[in-house]
Amino acid sequence: MNALVRVTVAPDRLALAPGESADVVVTIQNAGPVVEHFTTTVVGLPRDDLFTVEPATVKLRPKETGTTQVRITVPPRGLLVAGPYVLGILVRSPYQRDASYCAELPLAVAPVPVLAMAVQPEVVLGGDRGAYTVALSNEGNTTLAVALTGSDPERRVGFEFDPERVLLEPGTGSGVAVRVRANAPFTGQEVRRALTLRAHAGELESERPATFVQRPRLAGGLVRVAGIAAGIAALAGAAVGGALLIRDNKTEQVAQLLPTPPAIPTALPQPSSPPSLPSSLPPSSVPSPSSLPPSPSSSTPSSASQPPGESTITDFSRLPDNQPAGDRLIQPTLYKGLTLSSDAERSPTDCRDATSVALRTTGTFGGFLTSARPAGANLCNNLPVRIELAQPARQLTLTVIGTGGDYTLRLQLADGTVESRTVTPPPNTPAQIPYEAPAGNTIKSLTYGHANPDPTTKAFTIIKSLATIPA
Repeated sequence: MNALVRVTVAPDRLALAPGESADVVVTIQNAGPVVEHFTTTVVGLPRDDLFTVEPATVKLRPKETGTTQVRITVPPRGLLVAGPYVLGILVRSPYQRDASYCAELPLAVAPVPVLAMAVQPEVVLGGDRGAYTVALSNEGNTTLAVALTGSDPERRVGFEFDPERVLLEPGTGSGVAVRVRANAPFTGQEVRRALTLRAHAGELESERPATFVQRPRLAGGLVRVAGIAAGIAALAGAAVGGALLIRDNKTEQVAQLLPTPPAIPTALPQPSSPPSLPSSLPPSSVPSPSSLPPSPSSSTPSSASQPPGESTITDFSRLPDNQPAGDRLIQPTLYKGLTLSSDAERSPTDCRDATSVALRTTGTFGGFLTSARPAGANLCNNLPVRIELAQPARQLTLTVIGTGGDYTLRLQLADGTVESRTVTPPPNTPAQIPYEAPAGNTIKSLTYGHANPDPTTKAFTIIKSLATIPA
């Protein structure tokens, strides 16, 4: 121990779980010949705000002893992986370098597994097959080996996962592609199948619901048209058959009224050749097709309605080729039908050139779209993001994650008007913002970002997906 200062720590070891705190009493003795001031800090924690010292400075005369109380906190999420650590309780004089000492304090961090799971999109509209993306995040402090399964109450749906298993280190995330399949109805109404997707990591389990809406293979309008055609064919057949029966009956009655011709004697000589037929037949009395009245089916338009516009879903947690988003700058037109950019109008000075966009992936939020500077995907992620639609939409749903406070969604409509909505999504949880254009109008573009006008705000812009229904 240093000859100028003596230090003892009680208790001499700690065992804490994430989010827990403990107090340590540090006893300091000035063993030097002059009055000294001593400060105490903790070495080995990931952030300085994870410990406090009271009092911050102790003034001691020679041979005098004083104490400080140090509170140590283990962060609640991912910063300290489960296992043993050795912290340093450093006591030193700001005026004399030799008057310092660092006492060791063993710390055991208990394992607390936390698995976060999100499903995008929540509703898929299709035929025999559908596709989802599951975003997994390890928000605990121990490594997780995650396997996925799926089920539906009727046991009619098959599930495929790619990859089937994922190894997640603390504070990391990954995306899993899910493909579902089931026989779609041949005719009739749409079938809604309730799905449950589950992630297992040992005894830890997380699950999320999803919906698979299956359209019939043959639309109801086509069935009605086919039925009408069959009915018309049956009526036409009955009419033709009845006419033939009437004609046959009249022919038989006329034959009965005519006198029976006398029998030709067999002894008479037979003609050498049969009598000749007329060289031409009289013109037919059947009217030409052009003189017939139009049939009902040709003069009445079909009543079968066109199917409604399908929803187009763009998942920003993955690349268009279904690979994980990672951390990268992207081209504005990477996603089909969209043009992406950042709005740097109210940006701080160091973000004036932040007109690019990027895909980011974090352990808490998974993959998402955000603003960025051309110099790096991790720079200036707190600016509004603008999305221009190549095909105007009549309805959209934006899926976002908020980090606290209000956000603004501005929509540019086809007639030149701008509508604005302020929303407060729950922190760190995916939330959906739906919008439907007024009758006779369509959506051309949208801009989403934090509502705080302060250019130094640190709230991230996090966009998970965009679903649009074209006009």
